[in-house]
Amino acid sequence: MGDADLRIVHVSTDRKAYDQGHVPGAIFVDLHVDLAKPGTRPETGAVKRLYLVPTREEVAESLASWGVVPGDRVVFYDDAGQGRHAIRGYWLLRLYGFPADRLHLLDGGLGVWHTEGRSTTAEPLEPARVEATEPLRERDDSLIATADEVLAWSREASRPGGPTRLLDVRRIDEFLGGDVMASRGGRIAGSRHRLFADFVAPDGRLRPAVDAIAILEGSGVKPGELRATYCQGGVRAALVWFVLHEVAGLTEVRNYAESWEEWGNRPDLPVEK
Repeated sequence: MGDADLRIVHVSTDRKAYDQGHVPGAIFVDLHVDLAKPGTRPETGAVKRLYLVPTREEVAESLASWGVVPGDRVVFYDDAGQGRHAIRGYWLLRLYGFPADRLHLLDGGLGVWHTEGRSTTAEPLEPARVEATEPLRERDDSLIATADEVLAWSREASRPGGPTRLLDVRRIDEFLGGDVMASRGGRIAGSRHRLFADFVAPDGRLRPAVDAIAILEGSGVKPGELRATYCQGGVRAALVWFVLHEVAGLTEVRNYAESWEEWGNRPDLPVEK
């Protein structure tokens, strides 16, 4: 924490927890301002969406507003208790080529920080804006799945004896189609279900690799067959992507970041209930 090149980022959907007490030196970043953009897309018509993936230019602008320059080390954490908001930030920077060895997640977030008796401060830190540079690269398509790729994997998985390609990590009511959060409810055909929170231990830390693999196998998934995780807006899915890709080493797994917010609102894509 004494390093001049360290940038600590507290991610949340509101400032309440940050203002009550945050990790010393942390700045506040709103999930829905910098990490998930509201708007519409031609594929889903006039539907107002909440979790659009920012462009490389938008991410570069966010980094500049956070005071991040090339060579800095960035640590994300959140106060949600499961790390999914922080991991959205981690995944987004990885997507655009931020150096992996300079990018980190505080495991367990603010909850574990408190549990371990570490100091916090209520003094807000306003970052000193820097000139927007271009430390980012073109999008790494190995980390994000498109609807066309997911459709192809769904068809593979739907064949008799086909491989399990897709993991739905939403709540069970979303998976079964009872909780409808788009123009249509249901799931992508051939997907298996496992709640995203199962990949988080009771203390708020992420499950280790051996546990993550056991969870997949217990869900009827052969780990080597899996290609993408999805949820409503790619945030819960990013958490499971992190555990599988970054912790357990399943490097073929991608985050279908558009997730059900796209799939459920596109009439050209098939839905299963």
